[in-house]
Amino acid sequence: MTEAELLQEAARRAAAREPFVLCTVTSTALSAPRDAGAKMLVAKDGSIAGSVGGGPLEALVIAEAKQLLQEGGESRQRRYALTTAGDAAEPLPPHAPAPDELGMKCGGEVTVFLDAVRPAPRLLLYGAGHVGERVAAIAGEIGLDTIVVDDRPDFASRARFPRAIEVRCADLATNPLGGLSPDAQDFVVILTRCHALDEGVLEAALSTRARYIGLIGSRRKIGVILRSLARRSGRDPREDPRLHAPIGLKLGDKTPGEIAISILAELLLLKSKGELAHSRLAPKEPARAGAPDRPGSSSFLPRGHAGP
Repeated sequence: MTEAELLQEAARRAAAREPFVLCTVTSTALSAPRDAGAKMLVAKDGSIAGSVGGGPLEALVIAEAKQLLQEGGESRQRRYALTTAGDAAEPLPPHAPAPDELGMKCGGEVTVFLDAVRPAPRLLLYGAGHVGERVAAIAGEIGLDTIVVDDRPDFASRARFPRAIEVRCADLATNPLGGLSPDAQDFVVILTRCHALDEGVLEAALSTRARYIGLIGSRRKIGVILRSLARRSGRDPREDPRLHAPIGLKLGDKTPGEIAISILAELLLLKSKGELAHSRLAPKEPARAGAPDRPGSSSFLPRGHAGP
């Protein structure tokens, strides 16, 4: 496989939302099986395209790439020491000595960057009413790919959702997810036009790998729906940590725009692993008796900050 063909394959997998690791040799020392720039794709099942040199080195890289995908780890750089015969390879800590000092009968050193490429998170929005319209608009502003699904042709229109990557009109009574298959990166937001559709979409979404499932409604409405699902399934849906019902943070929201902000604030909190807290600086500590503020000192400096 040429480099151009390998990059085309990477683009195909990314478009198909298939996770993979792009492994690239970034540097070599002494004898190495491939030069810097050699690339290999590793899928979640360990299948590969391309090569970073074969043998024990490649086996180590494949194993680490699989682990990266399975555990959700971050992209990283790794060093490997090789024997002269090429019959063994050993991972090196970041600041380890050269291979010959480790008794590897130095055959060289290879540094590989393992770049984990995962599907971008999507917002799967069920319901194209007033709140759904505002959620999709704001989601577009923050770069969250949004797919809108509704069973009303007049509502599920591109004109109403110009920032969505896709708008679908589907019979949610017979096809609750509208032909979509939420994956482990996706956020499902349920805002349909009636309780029956909400319940059907929620039940279907809970059986997927979706990262987040939110349902709008009063506490009374939510309670009725969850009890109905519990009776049919024999399990309380509230035991599922992905379920957020009622949806959104308590921001005192009333209008469709305010409700949309409360929903997206909750999504971003989870997506970015944020903290539900204010960022403002603490009030300035009162000056001790006999120790007035220095002239020109700033009352806006955080505690413990001496200033410029």
